[in-house]
Amino acid sequence: MREALTVLFDLLERRWLPVVTRDGPDRVSLRGALERAHEVGLAGRPEDHAALLRLLLALYASAARPADAGEWDAAWRSPALDAGRIGGYLDDHADRFDLFSPTRPFWQCAALSEPNREADVLEVASWGSGTAQFASHLLLPPQPMAPRDAAVALVLLQSWHPGGIQSGHRDDPASRAGKVYGGKASPLSSITHLRVTGRTLKDEILLNCPPGQRSPGDRPVWEREAPAPPMLAREPEGPLDLWTWPTRRVRLFSDEDGHVTDVAVHDGDRPADPGAAAVRWDPGAAVTARGTRLAITDAGHQPLPWAAARLLAPEPDSGGCAVLEHLVAAAERGVLPTSSTWEAVMVRAEHTTAHRAALSGIVSLHAPLGPAGVLGDPARRAALAEYAGLPWAVQRQITRTASAALGILSAIAAARPGLSLAAHLPYAWERFAANPGEEAEDWVRALAGAVDRVADSSGGDLMAAARIRTDALLALPAPLDPPEEGH
Repeated sequence: MREALTVLFDLLERRWLPVVTRDGPDRVSLRGALERAHEVGLAGRPEDHAALLRLLLALYASAARPADAGEWDAAWRSPALDAGRIGGYLDDHADRFDLFSPTRPFWQCAALSEPNREADVLEVASWGSGTAQFASHLLLPPQPMAPRDAAVALVLLQSWHPGGIQSGHRDDPASRAGKVYGGKASPLSSITHLRVTGRTLKDEILLNCPPGQRSPGDRPVWEREAPAPPMLAREPEGPLDLWTWPTRRVRLFSDEDGHVTDVAVHDGDRPADPGAAAVRWDPGAAVTARGTRLAITDAGHQPLPWAAARLLAPEPDSGGCAVLEHLVAAAERGVLPTSSTWEAVMVRAEHTTAHRAALSGIVSLHAPLGPAGVLGDPARRAALAEYAGLPWAVQRQITRTASAALGILSAIAAARPGLSLAAHLPYAWERFAANPGEEAEDWVRALAGAVDRVADSSGGDLMAAARIRTDALLALPAPLDPPEEGH
């Protein structure tokens, strides 16, 4: 048995969160991030950003979430977040944010007394199969991890860790030969997550935190009792619970300098269906009409920057995202300047198996949404969403015709890079979304030009090319002049 050294690292006061300031990259504490949210931006890779933002959302919503649209509008117009309410809340729970507390380590299980992994288990690269091929540093002896980096890594592990077989604690009755089977993927690993970007962290917190009341029983991890080691089957009780979901029982073990050298990791809380739970409670979950994760790349792994705007369609079969609905409502109320343009960042975990037992990567996508004046006008917003749906309609026709004309399976046709419409539309959506009213015709012409290039990629079969071109152009809204040669 190994006792963790009591080396304090107070996440409310120590500088560990990566941010961007006017002077460049920096680190701030949780308290500092919320106090200075109006003058800093959250930094990090898209997958880091998404996980850390959800932690900050849970803190803000626990302390000062606006109850309705009127309170939200007042918070948006205020120069800073409500420091009084937030500071009082943090003071009330200050004993729950020490990374190395012997009794209540943050987002960990104090009852774990024996490490079973080295510090490199905290690295996202270690959660895939055969990862040493792509992360050769994992073949070297792991180095102690600085506490500020370990704090970030802990948030990522609880947010992104894949499912499958997990290490079982000796006190867990579900453990068999030291393993627990059927482990569930963490919340972010189970959905396509969308966040609306903002100029500052204050803007980003408010844009991604729709107003509302706390659900009965909904508490973040620091308001809950310390967990026991065994895996626990239960369902999230609200967004605060989900944003800080204890996917794994974890404990960090440090040396005398406070650097993490070893880690205990076992299965944690387990919902029946992590994806369904996340869709129910996470306002950033972006889903199709069937409730499944929204695709942000096509079958050939080309990005689809129009994916978020398609969710703005008024039809019930267009899918949705509560954060987007919140942005639209703010635009309709006139709180956002009509000329301001908005963008979403979407992240989605890709796994090596259907059981989501190992990560093959985390894909990110910047998705322009257009000006607030368009988002706030139902007719113009519907038109924007309709134009965002055109690439899907055209791609479906390309795949269908190419499959028949070339005598290949639809799945093979969809995965061919040359038959990907998205591969032939560099920055076209970005130009259109910046000014939908003036660029609509150019967007349709760009789609037609992409169709022409796709047809020319059909392997030299002139008849197949002609069929692909003709059928795909029929999916566009109006007859167009043929694209100029070479375009």
